[in-house]
Amino acid sequence: MRGQETIIRMRINGYKPSLVWLLVLQNPCPRSSFLDAEQVVQNGGHPEIQVGSDDIPGTLDLRALTGLTVLLQGVDINRLRLVYARLKEFDPARIITSSPDFIHEYERKAA
Repeated sequence: MRGQETIIRMRINGYKPSLVWLLVLQNPCPRSSFLDAEQVVQNGGHPEIQVGSDDIPGTLDLRALTGLTVLLQGVDINRLRLVYARLKEFDPARIITSSPDFIHEYERKAA
């Protein structure tokens, strides 16, 4: 998993991103300077976390996404569902999930 360190630093510095991409990849996370999720913000993109094919969905630490709007995207439906279930454990404000076959939206209930 890559990208969470950038989001953690943003939040420590008092910035709450309006949305974060959570990408479930079919390959290991890229580390080239242009595609690395830890550098995407420096390159002018939106904050993102990449979940690589070698990551285990049930062990992902997604605390940095608590209270945020998350755009969850992937191709492998089973893996996407596992990451979605794990993400919900960290109480994001909203999840918009998309794959080639479906789009789904979840919004937490106001207390």
